[in-house]
Amino acid sequence: MKISLIDNEKTKTAENLSSLISDSDDTRIAVAFVSRDGLRQIVNSLETSLDRGAHVEFLVGMNMRATDPKAIRQIYNMTVRNPCVSLFCHISDSRASIYHPKLYLMRRRNQVSAIIGSSNLTRRGLVENIEINLLLQDEISNTVISETYELYNKLKFHKNRVIPDSEFIDMYEGLCKETEKQDHLISRGSVYRRLNIEYTEKVKRLKKPKPSRSDLVGWLELVYDSLPEGLFTNSQIYRKESEFKRLYPDNMNIRAKIRQQLQLLENLGFLRHEGTGKWSKIE
Repeated sequence: MKISLIDNEKTKTAENLSSLISDSDDTRIAVAFVSRDGLRQIVNSLETSLDRGAHVEFLVGMNMRATDPKAIRQIYNMTVRNPCVSLFCHISDSRASIYHPKLYLMRRRNQVSAIIGSSNLTRRGLVENIEINLLLQDEISNTVISETYELYNKLKFHKNRVIPDSEFIDMYEGLCKETEKQDHLISRGSVYRRLNIEYTEKVKRLKKPKPSRSDLVGWLELVYDSLPEGLFTNSQIYRKESEFKRLYPDNMNIRAKIRQQLQLLENLGFLRHEGTGKWSKIE
């Protein structure tokens, strides 16, 4: 199985998702929240796959403060125009657990790509926020991939799942507007304003976490433990390349990984950059 990380900094979730959807025969998306800006990130890819006869399915949570009714209407209109698109809504109640998954499944023949993590189908979730997602890729026969589809079906056939119609979406939009009015009134209240000012000032006074030796795990620990005292260069650490390769045989670019770890160690305050390819430890 191929596994990679997506953090919305080095790579954007939207870019990975769009590429995979474009090439997919079957896309299934289970998210807590959806917005029009989020749909805009993948709509061209959806149309590309649908033009090839792909199946697309959405499982969406109906949260009146987070799921945009106009986005729900947009997906619903897609289902009206194209029988290969399906929309299923999760209706939470006060006694139920919060519906909060973020799962994207894209299949091309027997090859599956699954993005699982923290990104909702919103612009912030796919592009702007600090997020952590795993991209898993393997054949559909892989046990983990197969179990992921089982979990998706568990979400799809949950007792609170419904197939929306136009009247339902109109009612939901009305409730969203009333909820927004209530929130606006609360935010304008004197008690809320006072507490918000006090809270903001308190945040400024709180201490921030400081990195310690225990935070160095995996590659970071390996590289740090290999560093000499005093001033050293990239070339000195490259001499450990064969040793690192034995520990991480799947890594095909050890030197790039070393440079990445040196940069991370500097960001954490363990190293000082002394010039091109030169470093020193900070005691």
